[in-house]
Amino acid sequence: MSTDIVNFMLHVDRTLSPAESVVLEDSVWEDTCVLSAHFSTRAPHLMLIAYDPSCTSMQHIHANLAERGINAQRVGL
Repeated sequence: MSTDIVNFMLHVDRTLSPAESVVLEDSVWEDTCVLSAHFSTRAPHLMLIAYDPSCTSMQHIHANLAERGINAQRVGL
């Protein structure tokens, strides 16, 4: 049995403090299908996310952030 993993990147439109970044990462992790969510140390406005596509989608994750008032765009799609 193999599990597919999808990776994508979000560009967050505003500068977040380190504490705000942690809160946002944690909010993405609330989705049990998200396997990884963290901001890039080299480009702190980019969030890298990995998820299981059998139980969530990029659109769902992005919509959850929008509901929290976070304006972000999917990168490279």
